[in-house]
Amino acid sequence: MDRIERLRTRLLNRKPRVFVDRARFYTDAMKATEGEPMVIRQAKALKHVLENIPVVIFPDELIVGAMVKDPPSAILYPEGVGLRILPELEGIGKRKDNPLEISDEDVELIRNEIAPYWENRNLGAFAEKITPKFCLELLYKGAFYVATEIAGISHFSADYPFLLEVGLEKIKEFAEKRIYEFENLELTKPEDIEKNLFYKAVAIVCDGVINFAKRYAAKAKELSEEAEGERKEELIKISEICERVPAKPPRNFWEALQFIWFIQIALHMESYEQGISMGRIDQYLYPYYKRDLDSGNLTFDKAVELVGCLWIKTNEIIPLFDELLTIYFAGLPTNQAVTLGGVDVDREDATNELTFVMLEATKRVALRQPNVHVRISEKTPKELLEKCAEIILSGKNTISLFNDSAIIDGWLNLGVPIEDARNYSTVGCVELSPGGKSYDSTDAALFNIAICLELALFNGETSFGDRVGYEFGKIESMDDILSSFKKQVENLVKCMIITCNCFEVANQVIKPTPLISVCNSNLEIGRDITTGSAKYNFSGVQMVGLSDVADSFAAIDELVFRKRIISLQELLNALRSNFEGYEELRQILLNKAPKYGRDELANHYAKIVAEIFASEVMKYRNSRGGRYLPGIYSMSTHVGFGMLTGALPSGRKAGEPLSNGIAPKNARSLTTAMRSVASIEQKKFMNGVSYVVNISPNIFRGRESKEKFIALLRGYFELGGMNCHFNVVDASKLIEAQRNPEKYRDLVVRVAGFSAYFVDLTKEVQDEIIRRILEEV
Repeated sequence: MDRIERLRTRLLNRKPRVFVDRARFYTDAMKATEGEPMVIRQAKALKHVLENIPVVIFPDELIVGAMVKDPPSAILYPEGVGLRILPELEGIGKRKDNPLEISDEDVELIRNEIAPYWENRNLGAFAEKITPKFCLELLYKGAFYVATEIAGISHFSADYPFLLEVGLEKIKEFAEKRIYEFENLELTKPEDIEKNLFYKAVAIVCDGVINFAKRYAAKAKELSEEAEGERKEELIKISEICERVPAKPPRNFWEALQFIWFIQIALHMESYEQGISMGRIDQYLYPYYKRDLDSGNLTFDKAVELVGCLWIKTNEIIPLFDELLTIYFAGLPTNQAVTLGGVDVDREDATNELTFVMLEATKRVALRQPNVHVRISEKTPKELLEKCAEIILSGKNTISLFNDSAIIDGWLNLGVPIEDARNYSTVGCVELSPGGKSYDSTDAALFNIAICLELALFNGETSFGDRVGYEFGKIESMDDILSSFKKQVENLVKCMIITCNCFEVANQVIKPTPLISVCNSNLEIGRDITTGSAKYNFSGVQMVGLSDVADSFAAIDELVFRKRIISLQELLNALRSNFEGYEELRQILLNKAPKYGRDELANHYAKIVAEIFASEVMKYRNSRGGRYLPGIYSMSTHVGFGMLTGALPSGRKAGEPLSNGIAPKNARSLTTAMRSVASIEQKKFMNGVSYVVNISPNIFRGRESKEKFIALLRGYFELGGMNCHFNVVDASKLIEAQRNPEKYRDLVVRVAGFSAYFVDLTKEVQDEIIRRILEEV
């Protein structure tokens, strides 16, 4: 068993726990700094956490640094939504889905010391005081939209090219110079006071991260004195690396990887564990790789091992979700994304040997993290496409593919300069970020578009009787339904935007993030990134349920108004009763109505629904001055939203899952479905789209399997498709995994824009994936 397999096996065989130390030390620091400026308090809290959390180096590791002392573990973030877990705390180790071990001492610590302090000081408590009551009511119903910024703002890609070039010591020196200038020469303008505080916070967090690395240098040195042979030499080398980075710029490939991981840890200690991504890692690390390779200090296989060690580290943390959030965000994703391939700023192919190193590491590690995103252009070499096909068709289900042509054009349409458009990276699941210093908040909210159809049909009421929508009046035509639907979307999107903006203000006031600001903003500006100091300040919101609404509109148009097979009142009665007593009508809706993914009328309505949502979202700006960008993906909220959405004219019953991402729900032919999906103007959805394609392993077998797969992919991208990822797995294998989960601990599937261990998913999400695979294959 080689090093990667030993590290992988160790992680898979351990039961996950709740990690309380970060919350303990963060809370201690916040208590000790009451009365100080908030940006200073947050900086001191991060420094205190990094200087006190346990330092552990595990056997075989070459990349060191642990967010948790006993991985895999879930980190408690009490200042965000961490306190949601309180009602389940004592029973969390015995819950049906995703049980987590926790000691009695840690439960007592949370209940007696941590929770009481944060009860009225967390982001949600503050946000509730500034968010309109009606918007909060919609949010807490769980059926209309989910606003994630109540937990914090994560979901960004750190500017690692800048950080690697200068190192944290230089950044600290810059901050200290500005502090000196302000306190001795300036502070004449009111904004100078804010800048002075910001630079003080920057100096503090840089100190904290540097000290954290030096703690690992000391630990590695200590362990080396007890080790023997090859491991002794490795630990001595690790100690030397940690003594240097991230304080100073790295000199070689190993140092650069370690630099990145220390920053990733610190960012996760400052903000919560979602979507903190690494950008175009094969591009900015290639000079280090090439220099080491040319000098004889590195081989391809050694580089694969080092990258594999980094990949495994991303799997050490999981989110701390209560049972409800486990349904909406199933599979315990943290979504640390890496971006490979694509074109460079001169539109030349950027594929290099390091791209292949990282894909080979992905193949060997074969865990759910990181999210490996490969950019594909018309200049992408056949060898790279074949490598992607090899990994995907082997059933690893860990790679997502992105279309450079469509995405770059989309950025240009938004006015992004061409050099930044071509240098885009990916964030989290499928989200997009232009090159440069960007703070995108790409997962600000998820929006249930299907419930807007309910409100349109029932004059502002859901089928469950909640009156929350626009009262349109009597509906007599298809145009009336579309007009009412548009009004409902307009009304609910406005409420969602208000909620998101209030949550952003809450983050500005009580959760400034000086380290993220170092990593993503222009330091010359001298303001925290939550205030809009980044070059780009987008926020992304996702539409959920596209196929359900398109199929429903097509059914109403075709069967009610064109062919008059059923009356509108009969349809509404059937929906109210969840088709009880109307099974014959339901079968007509399921089998006789046009469907998105195979019929032009439904495809037409899919484009209308997408356009309505995109146009409405893009009207608005966030509190940082940036635009809201629409996306189409769902995590697993299509299951959660579905539980709270009534029956629909598509024939879907109340409580059943909605459609996943941009994918058709009732496709019959893969190529026809792909043409339908590509017919939607995806360039308008610059927060990203998720298209999960389910393929039987039997379809792509034999010598020509890779060529067939590449042709399929090329065809979809030439039609304008922006993203796709694949589940290559038999439904029978998944059913067997449900029965015997212990035998399938490392079985990875694509849920939406992310991968998960199948056995970690809730039964509802597992069943939905199996249904999709059975129907689509």
